[in-house]
Amino acid sequence: MTDPSGKRTGGFWSRPHSKWLLGIPLGGFVAFVLGAVALGTTNYVLHETSTTEFCYACHSHEAFIKPEYEASSHFSNVAGVRAGCSDCHLPHDNWFELVWTKAVVSLDIIPELAGKLDTAEKYEEHRAEMAESVWREFKGNDSKFCRSCHSIDAMDLENQERRTARQHSRAEENGETCIDCHYGIVHAEPENAAEILERLQEEFAAEETD
Repeated sequence: MTDPSGKRTGGFWSRPHSKWLLGIPLGGFVAFVLGAVALGTTNYVLHETSTTEFCYACHSHEAFIKPEYEASSHFSNVAGVRAGCSDCHLPHDNWFELVWTKAVVSLDIIPELAGKLDTAEKYEEHRAEMAESVWREFKGNDSKFCRSCHSIDAMDLENQERRTARQHSRAEENGETCIDCHYGIVHAEPENAAEILERLQEEFAAEETD
C-alpha cells in the first residue's frame, strides 16, 4: 500500500506499530534454535545409550551376556560383520518407535538395581522367562530386527547348501519368520526352549485362525 506521495505505508515487511511485535520473529528464531538443540541432544542420547558398551554397564550384561555374545557368530565371523545389541533389540526404521522402545526398556534398570539378576544362579533361573519374552516379540513383529540385516530376497540361494536353500525357500513360501528356526544364536537356550517355541507357535496359530 502506498500514500499519495508514493511511500509505502503498510505491508508484511513494514515496521510494526507496536514495539512488542518485534519479539515475534525473535521468539520464533529462539524457539527454532532451542528445538534444534533439543532434537540434537535427544538423538545424541539415543545413540550413546544404544551402544553395546552402554549395555555392558548393567552387571547382568557384563557378567553373563557379554561372554555368550563374544563367543557367538554375531560377534566374530568370516565376513567380519558384527551385530551389536541394538541391531537385534531396537527398531531401526522408525524414530518414534525407537524413542518409545528406549523408554520402555529403561524400566529394566529396576530389576537390575533390585538384584534380580545379580548372580549366575538367578540369571539361569530367569533365562527361560527372558528368552520367551524376546522370542514372543520377534514372533509378533515378523523378526523385523533380524530382517534389517538378513533378507531372503537378497540371499543367493543357489550358492547355499541345498538343505539351507530349501528351508529358506520353504520359509518364504509358508510365511514363516526367522525366529521359527533361528534362536539361541547369541544367548544360550533355556532348557525348555523347545517347549517355549512350541507354545508360541500354537498361540500365534490360534490368533491367525481367530
